[in-house]
Amino acid sequence: MKQITTTAIIIVLYITISTVSLNSGDVSALGVNWGTMATHQLPPKTVVQMMKDNNVKKVKLFDADTNTMVALAGTGIEVMVAIPNDQLKAMGSYNRAKDWVRRNITRFNDDVKIKYVAVGNEPFLTAYNGSFINVTYPALFNIQKALNEAGVGDFIKATVPLNADVYNSPPDNPVPSAGSFRQDIFEEMKLIVNFLAHNKAPFTVNIYPFLSLYLSSDFPFDYAFFDGQNTVSDNGVIYTNVFDANFDTLLASLRALGHGDMTVIVGEVGWPTDGDKNANIPNAERFYTGLLPKLAGNRGTPMRPGYIQVYLFGFIDEDAKSIAPGNFERHWGIFKFDGQPKFPADLSGEGQKKILNGAQNVQYFQNQWCMLNPDAHTFSNNTNQLGDNVNYACTFSDCTALGYGSSCGNLDEVGNASYAFNMYFQVHDQKAEACDFEGLAMVTTRNISREQCNFPIQIGDPTSGHIDHKHRFGSITGAGLMSMLVLFMAL
Repeated sequence: MKQITTTAIIIVLYITISTVSLNSGDVSALGVNWGTMATHQLPPKTVVQMMKDNNVKKVKLFDADTNTMVALAGTGIEVMVAIPNDQLKAMGSYNRAKDWVRRNITRFNDDVKIKYVAVGNEPFLTAYNGSFINVTYPALFNIQKALNEAGVGDFIKATVPLNADVYNSPPDNPVPSAGSFRQDIFEEMKLIVNFLAHNKAPFTVNIYPFLSLYLSSDFPFDYAFFDGQNTVSDNGVIYTNVFDANFDTLLASLRALGHGDMTVIVGEVGWPTDGDKNANIPNAERFYTGLLPKLAGNRGTPMRPGYIQVYLFGFIDEDAKSIAPGNFERHWGIFKFDGQPKFPADLSGEGQKKILNGAQNVQYFQNQWCMLNPDAHTFSNNTNQLGDNVNYACTFSDCTALGYGSSCGNLDEVGNASYAFNMYFQVHDQKAEACDFEGLAMVTTRNISREQCNFPIQIGDPTSGHIDHKHRFGSITGAGLMSMLVLFMAL
């Protein structure tokens, strides 16, 4: 972050709550980004019921999974399906694009209320080093053409969810009104923006004030929220939060291309609850307590007062997401992995915070945990053995809560080892062989959670000891390095 008004840089992340009541003045049509990078997933029908129970009217997906689409059929929930980045190159073939539309759009169109197709997910992210720059526009062009040819292009639009790092303001004039698209992708952005305008499709951007804090120690803490405790002036226009400044930097960038009136959707915005010193429930509550009434009141931004369609990120935690951007990546949900709410929230934006409606009839494995065996070899003689086993456990499970400033960051060496062993044990369906670690571990029926640090029991059939796994871990190297650091600090 060079300047606080140039954009809240966003890495790769994911849920959405979309506020769409144009006339009612409240957040009456909520949507959520539904990510599925989890080792143990709630049944799709359970997740859809959670949406209905919480008056969620829109959902943004990261693929077009058949089971998900079937669960959404007949609900009336508006859907944005997605083409993952690794399929963009294939969509450069029009025949492949037509086939994708046939299999994922027209096949479900009578039963599922499909509104948008997300072509990629932040494909121009600087961290991707240009991998998708040359394949994104051809994929967008072919998908929209295929939608038009299928007779659905008038009401189903293709868009490209982009990271806010595609635009910025110059260092010598770091204000929103000076915004422009990055020079290294300027021609590609011009092609995409002109194409979206021609097809009356929206520009989709992901904005994360949290990441402004995460990426810059100099960033004013309160400017990430909506309390107005920090202000920035842009030629007399006062900005009280980085969300508004970021959004208006995009509007200035679009205006520079002759499309300052283009519809803009905020595809992702939210606050994580673990994995970093600023990722916690109090900060998440503060963020949503400011954001939701702002959206419900249709206050907009200085450059665009009024309604803004926004998707909050995210609906449910995903314990198998890559932690390359940071340990917080697995903790964006307003619901925990088991579909239970983390904190009170008022999704109507009317200031009446209440406990959200969680998943019903969730099954969990048995009430048992894996812990460091107190009768095992002493630490002094087995530091390397213990370290190797903790590292192994964290590489193949989720130890992100052990990081500095996180919910379990204050555990001692016994707690660190027990937490790591238990996470591995739960991810592997509480199988006996998953709680051994060369004789260092043992199973207990005593809840070994500590104060703010929860030792979870994973969801699954308590009688079967098995559950199908759709995803495994997205960043083994990152998890392993993090767990080694934790152990080193503890010992």
